[in-house]
Amino acid sequence: MSITEKNNETLLRLEQQLLTTAPRLLTPEAIDELTALGISEEQAAATLIATAFGIDPDGDGQQRDFFHYNLLPSVRLMDAQPFENDPYARTLGVLEARHGDAVLGSAEYAPCECFACGDMHHDAQGHLIASLGFFRTVFRYPIIYKNGVEWMAVNPNEVITMKNAILAAIGDVLVYGLGLGYYAFMVSEKQDVASVTVVDCDADVIALFNEAILPKFPHREKLKILHSDAFDHAARCRFANPATGRPYDFVFTDIWHNVADGIALSGRMKALQQRYAAPAQRFAYWLEPTMACYRS
Repeated sequence: MSITEKNNETLLRLEQQLLTTAPRLLTPEAIDELTALGISEEQAAATLIATAFGIDPDGDGQQRDFFHYNLLPSVRLMDAQPFENDPYARTLGVLEARHGDAVLGSAEYAPCECFACGDMHHDAQGHLIASLGFFRTVFRYPIIYKNGVEWMAVNPNEVITMKNAILAAIGDVLVYGLGLGYYAFMVSEKQDVASVTVVDCDADVIALFNEAILPKFPHREKLKILHSDAFDHAARCRFANPATGRPYDFVFTDIWHNVADGIALSGRMKALQQRYAAPAQRFAYWLEPTMACYRS
């Protein structure tokens, strides 16, 4: 295994550990202490992360390469304004509701808390680049809890990683996975999208959406929400509208929480796509670029 491949594996492990066990590793005070020495906030953040995980940015060749070619390009100081001005956030505002075990409310990132903020990719030299973001101030975002556990959210990572699939949607769109309706909202706003059919298996989430979120959609007449298992629906309807028999023009699947369950679930849906999709249909899968990095 080459040094680049080893460092790529190190980045995968570091990101998982950082986000699951120590997302609040960084503090404004620690970053300010390093920036006072004349380095950027992103370099300060990357240095603090590296040090916490036993990596010396000025150490031997492999550690130095990891810091400069993998970790440093992965750390991003985020601007909150684009997310606060996102059409979904501006239109829906503060959301609070409850139905069954599903509770709609808000969560927050503390100042300098680390979070995923986009898909992974490889640069031209094969170095794996993650997307580890942080804000300098508190950032709040809508979320659904089930039995007190975070179930789904519209956070910066969701906004960034859905961008390409939103841009690609056209005509009659089929969506597997409702969440808080971010994807459905954004594609329903497009003039070249005629209809949006969303399939979800969680009755409480659907009820919560219908009561507290859907009424705020400017183009809610385009939406149709179906209560069904995604795989059962795909096998039964074969990515076509049962009422017309016409294949949906674009199919987007987002029925997983992250890469851990996404690789297997996306594989199941891709098998159905290969079996049933019409030649002209287009498909997209949430987090597909990141899942491809894990598969490679």
